[in-house]
Formats: sequence, C-alpha cells, structure tokens
Amino acid sequence: MVKSNTHTRVGYITRMGALLAIIIILTAFNIGYIPVGPIVATIYQVPVIVGAVILGPSAGSVLGGVWGVFSFILALTGNTTDVVALATIQQSPFIYFIISFVPRLLTGLLPGLLFKLLTRIEFFKNIRFITCGITGAVGSLVNTILYLGALYLLIRELLASLFNIEIGAVGAMVMGVAMTNGLVEAAVSFVLVAAICSALIHFLPMKK
Repeated sequence: MVKSNTHTRVGYITRMGALLAIIIILTAFNIGYIPVGPIVATIYQVPVIVGAVILGPSAGSVLGGVWGVFSFILALTGNTTDVVALATIQQSPFIYFIISFVPRLLTGLLPGLLFKLLTRIEFFKNIRFITCGITGAVGSLVNTILYLGALYLLIRELLASLFNIEIGAVGAMVMGVAMTNGLVEAAVSFVLVAAICSALIHFLPMKK
C-alpha cells in the first residue's frame, strides 16, 4: 500500500511538473496561439484544463494560478506584447493582478469540478471523449468570459482610450471578441482537451 501511494504521489508530481513547464514555456515565449482561418485562437488554457481533468480541481487551481501569476510578472517586467496588460500595469498593478489571476485560477477550478460532476452521471461515463471535450470547451469559455468581463468592469475607460472608441462602445467590442475568438478557442479546446485527456486517462491512472 505504501509503495502504491508513493508511486501515485510521484506520478502526480511528475504530471504537475510537466504541465507547469508547458504553461511557463507557452507564456514566456508567447507561443500559445493557433491560427484558425482569419482568427488566432489561444491555447494557454489547455494545459490548465488538462490538469484539472486528470489531476482534479485543486491541481487545476494551482496550474491556473501559476499561469495568472506568471502572466502578471511578465507584464510587470515589460516582457509581453499585450498592450492592454502593459497599459493596465502602468495604471494599477493591483488591478491587473486581479484581471490576470482570478480568471485563470477559476479556469482551473471550475472545469475540474465540472468534470467530476459529469463523470458521476451514468450517461457521460460511457462517452469519455465527449465529456473531456465538453470540459475543455466550458473551461475555455470560463477563461474568456471572466477575463473579458474583468476588463470591462475594471478598465473599460482605459480600453476606450487604447482603442480610440467611446466608452459606450467598449461593451460591444468585448462582446465581439467573445463571440469570435472566444467561440473558436472553445472549439479548439474541445478538440485538444478531448484528445489529450482521453489518451492520458486510458494509459495513466487518474487522481481520485
């Protein structure tokens, strides 16, 4: 029993380490993008959601939190091409920390809870690929909605200034991004999370 528990713990740490490394590499080198027609979809959320599925919501929260903190550090040190992040940091580092951290934390937590809920429903137990895909899509939408929502609630005046639009038009701009990039990213996450998690669940024991 001790040997089994040790093996499980080592496997957990190994997978967490691998996913953390992927998140840091994608974020640090700004390579978490996939062109889908005229739209560029981000995949930064994928390793976070994969961790939430195979290791549980607590692990997902840690992965999402690290993603958020690392994104904040890159913006704080000027090592990002995100003009919104850089402008927000200039205005208020605290506000940008909230925008960067909270949505990413919940992007790890909520999909993990959703996956646990779905796997308790008999119907979804028999369609693991679809269950993982649904979790991936919902997780991506959580990130999009919470991140864009935080931008709108906390810095809409700054967004209006950055993009040279009226404050009243900021909501439409945010909604437009959500309905284009957000939906494409959800579709990409559905496919990637379904494929990756189905394979990992088949070959590796999951966190209970």
